Amino acid sequence: MKILVYAACLVCAAWLTDARCETFKVGFYNYPPMMIESGRTGIYQELLDELGQITGHRFQIEYLPYARLAKRFDLGQIDLEPGVFPGWVKQERVPGVFSVPFGKVVDVLVFAPGKHFKVSTPRDLSGRTLGLVRGYSYPELRELFDSGVVHRSDAVSEKQLMAMLAAGRMDQILINKAVAQYSMLQTPNYSEFVIGDVLGSYDVSIRVQPGKKALLPKLDEAILIMKRSGAITRIYGKYGVSL
Repeated sequence: MKILVYAACLVCAAWLTDARCETFKVGFYNYPPMMIESGRTGIYQELLDELGQITGHRFQIEYLPYARLAKRFDLGQIDLEPGVFPGWVKQERVPGVFSVPFGKVVDVLVFAPGKHFKVSTPRDLSGRTLGLVRGYSYPELRELFDSGVVHRSDAVSEKQLMAMLAAGRMDQILINKAVAQYSMLQTPNYSEFVIGDVLGSYDVSIRVQPGKKALLPKLDEAILIMKRSGAITRIYGKYGVSL
C-alpha cells in the first residue's frame, strides 16, 4: 500500500511541476525551530524546499523583523508568509488568502522539574505566576490577568523565558510547544522540564497575497502530497518536534 501511495504522489508531483516556474517572495523572521536565520535552516525552510521541488516554483526567502514583514505584506512586497492562522491577521489591511493547513501552533504549559500539575482549565492556574513572552496576547487568560487571579511575568523572548524557568525564577511558563521541544533537545539543562497541558491550538497555513491566489490550487495539492507521504511529519521530527 505504501508503494502505491508513493507512486501516486510521484504522478501528482509530475503534474504539478509541468506548470510554468515562477518566483515568489517569502517573508521569514528568526524564530527557531520554525525559521532559523543562522544557516538558513528550520522547519519552514525545509517545507518550502520540498514544495519547490514538487511545484517547480522558486521561493525566495528574506529575513525581516516581524513588524517590517507585516508592513511589506500589506504593501504587496512579500508574496507569502508561512505558519499563519487566519484569525491572527483578520484585522490587517490585507489579510491575504490561505493555503490548506500544513501544521499547528500549539501553546503549552512547561514546568520546572517537580512543579508539574494538571491544568484542565486556565482557572486551575489561580494564585500562580505564569511566564509569557512580552506582547503575546492570550484571550482565554486576559480576564484572569486583569483581575489578578493569575499573575503575569514577562520575558523578552522564548529563549529568555526558558532560561528563567531553568534559573528557578518561575515554576511554569506558557510557550509554543515546538519551541519548547526544540529548546529541550538543544539544551541539556532543559531536559528535565515537563511539557504539560495545551492551552491553545491553531491550524497554520501559508498566507498568500490576493494577487498571487492563482498559486493556491497547486500549492494546496503539493501540501496534501507532503501530508500523505509523511514528509511534513518527517521535517518536524528532524527538529525534535511532534505536535
